[in-house]
Amino acid sequence: MRKILFVELLGGIGDVLIAVSVIHALARTHPKAELTVLTFPPGGELLKSDPLIKRVVYAEPGKAKQSVVELLTRETFDLIVSDTNYDDIDKVIQNSGASQVVTNLWRQPPADELVGDRFVKILQAEGLINPDAIEPAQLHLTPDELSRSQELFNHVRRPLVFLCPDAGMAIKRWSNVNFITLGKILQQRWDATVIVPVGSDANQAESIVQGIEGEARILPRGKLRDLAAALACADLVIAADTGPARIAAALNVLTITLFGPSWYGRYGQPQPHVNLQGYPECPERNISNFTVQQCWYGGVCPLDKGWQSCMERISVDEVLSVVEGFLINRQDEPALQEGFPPQATGVAKGAKKEKKRSIS
Repeated sequence: MRKILFVELLGGIGDVLIAVSVIHALARTHPKAELTVLTFPPGGELLKSDPLIKRVVYAEPGKAKQSVVELLTRETFDLIVSDTNYDDIDKVIQNSGASQVVTNLWRQPPADELVGDRFVKILQAEGLINPDAIEPAQLHLTPDELSRSQELFNHVRRPLVFLCPDAGMAIKRWSNVNFITLGKILQQRWDATVIVPVGSDANQAESIVQGIEGEARILPRGKLRDLAAALACADLVIAADTGPARIAAALNVLTITLFGPSWYGRYGQPQPHVNLQGYPECPERNISNFTVQQCWYGGVCPLDKGWQSCMERISVDEVLSVVEGFLINRQDEPALQEGFPPQATGVAKGAKKEKKRSIS
């Protein structure tokens, strides 16, 4: 086998990261093959320095099928694997002339099997990946990226905790009030440095930082890889079910992910990360496809429960109980536990307090 193509065109940063473990397993199983990933920006940027991926080809937003057709018109591949089948993309792949194709990685999903694990099991059953090639998803950053990020945080107190409140859909957001309360307690109880990255709404991050007060700071919006490098320096990340949570987990940074409409049993992070689910008994939840739930595009829970989103059922105390388990035995170490990424270690401790309100 000389050339492999993985097609990932679901559109989200998190979707790219869910696919990373199976992409890597394919590369390890076929080390002599040239592996290409076709995906959208900006998620594909996270794969650029990956030693197991030969090439990342970007599809034009809004032209997914056309991008597949154009690539397969120019090149031939021995194996094509795709997690995308809308707009007849699966048929285009099946008719490409490739020796082997796998176009349905979502078949018969068990309720409590993580999507990434499902992808791996299907390709393993197809005889396309070896068991010893399977490892957790891992992102690769360059030494320069890590060095620049460490310089931003080498003066802060530990633990360094990132709160990531942004989410593409309003129904997936935990309230600003909860993040503010959580941030205040993190400072008071653990003397933590709290960082809030700016997402799609700069006012949201500013409001949360102003509410937390103290030494809480904003991380200005920048390139996706810069955000990843910043998260790599964290001791803990607390986030809604969005791309930053998956980036942190793929960098081996302890992560608490908050789930509402989507089911943590399918979309959660593997251990030792912790997933908290809002209203797990919801009768409206469609475990195999949460986008068909009434709340997804409507933006409001259809149940008469007195809340807008089941995210409201995740309490600050529930999050803090997990935080305590992560931080209680910390002894002013730059990394919270053995196994943290090398880029998160070697950061100065006990630095003086600063008056700056943003990291830049």
